[in-house]
Amino acid sequence: MTPTTCTVCELHAESTFTVEGMDCREEVAMLERRFKNLVGVEDFSADVIARRLHVKYDAAKLTASAIADAVADTGMRAWLEHEEPIEVPETQARQRRALVWAAGVALALGFAADWAHHPVPAALAFAVSLGTGGSGLTRKALTAMRVGALDINVLMIVAAAGAVVIGQYAEAATVVFLFAIAQMLETQTLERARRAIRALMELTPTEALVRDAAGERKVDVNAVEPGAVIVIRPGDKIPLDGEVVVGQSAVNQAPITGESLPIDKAPGDTVFAGTINGRGALDVRVTRARRDTTLAKIIHLVERAQAQRAPSQTIVERFARVYTPAVIALAVALAIVPPLVLHAAWQTWIYRALVLLVVSCPCALVISTPVSIVAALAGAARKGVLIKGGVHLERTSRIRCIAFDKTGTLTRGTPQVVDVVALDGVAAPAVVGLAAAVEQRSTHPIAHAIVSHANAAGLISAPADDVHALSGLGAEGRVGGADVVLGNHRLFEERGLCSPALHGRLDAMSAAGRTAVLVARDGRPVGIIAVARGSRSRCSPATPAAPRRRSRRSSASARCGRS
Repeated sequence: MTPTTCTVCELHAESTFTVEGMDCREEVAMLERRFKNLVGVEDFSADVIARRLHVKYDAAKLTASAIADAVADTGMRAWLEHEEPIEVPETQARQRRALVWAAGVALALGFAADWAHHPVPAALAFAVSLGTGGSGLTRKALTAMRVGALDINVLMIVAAAGAVVIGQYAEAATVVFLFAIAQMLETQTLERARRAIRALMELTPTEALVRDAAGERKVDVNAVEPGAVIVIRPGDKIPLDGEVVVGQSAVNQAPITGESLPIDKAPGDTVFAGTINGRGALDVRVTRARRDTTLAKIIHLVERAQAQRAPSQTIVERFARVYTPAVIALAVALAIVPPLVLHAAWQTWIYRALVLLVVSCPCALVISTPVSIVAALAGAARKGVLIKGGVHLERTSRIRCIAFDKTGTLTRGTPQVVDVVALDGVAAPAVVGLAAAVEQRSTHPIAHAIVSHANAAGLISAPADDVHALSGLGAEGRVGGADVVLGNHRLFEERGLCSPALHGRLDAMSAAGRTAVLVARDGRPVGIIAVARGSRSRCSPATPAAPRRRSRRSSASARCGRS
């Protein structure tokens, strides 16, 4: 990802921090309150998914270390991203989970003892459950009060304390345990989302094979500058965006573009980081540093988008900010107004105020929305679907029509022969037999489709002789003493094999989204094999496809004499 920059222009600076402990919007709200009184802060944005905090500030009034100290006041820990220390051991997360489960075990023992009419053991078990399950909750509540915030954590602690005061130990332990479980689940779903995004970074190798005057050597991709020439061996992942300077190969661009078929690359063509090279070797001149590659920009956009809150989540958070102090104020009023005004019994109304605190805890409402959204985003990311945050996730509920423009989205990603057009009196099986003979030893996906179709139709023939692969164009060979050429429209244009009979056929296939493989024998076009991706849907193949508008681009590209 893009490394942190701390740039100073006159007196203005920007820094990006990694923040340990920022797992929900409550922590962001505490940061907002703390930064509100921090002199020199001009603007900041928090990314909960990536645990990043980007701050714009006046360098004459504030330093990065002072910002880190302000974050520490909220109970979290921050450091400049490019100075990131060794990650916190996973044992801390395991310890937090162990405390929650220990609280659950103690709670179960407490209910068992209470059911067996053993009040003292039951009270001890409930106290243990409160202590283990409420440790993190207490810390967050105290931190919130220190920065002047009355959030859900404060209300939970007050409610639990109220339940203890009125002798409802089971209720106090139960409320705290359920809230701790909800927070643990929220943290786990966030971590899954983070792992899904980190998996995108693993699409690119960490080293590149650089070629210069000193020879070839492996270099960390972060150290490779634009202009350097890197060597991409057959089967390698391409580490950086660049332009091919030497070599020809087919590159699998599915990780970036979603295109299932390899794209032929030759000198002058662009390649992307994260794509997979085919059987040819390439020399590539780097055009972008790692932080500026297409893949890095995609990941950055995903991280920023996933930090956006959905409308329902914003409404719930606003509700929680108003609801918590309102409930506490109402409970205080309920405890003191009737005794002072109506001379009622203090004990009765204090008891009722504490009951109000216990029953008014909105933990289910406040937690349900962010957990649901994060879980949905993480679940989609694990299945390869990147949704740009909760805002866009909620918009899907209003979708009535979807238009797909990516091959492979509704298809299996493996090409299949869907039609054979015979020309010049040659039978369709003969066209397939000629093409299969030339393509039998090829590894190209379209060649596999043609050979598989021929085998399924019982058109097995001996491999062609003197087969030559024409990189980016097709192939040629000798079948039964005849010269056979098959390939794309560009090859037939170069060989002067185009004819008026081909024009209409190519236009129709292009409009239908099919790839045309043209076949010629002894200098005469004899057929066209239409190849398309296999459908994922279970609809009947006989179902007529909806008519589609033919674009000018697809029509023009199919005509002879056009580039």
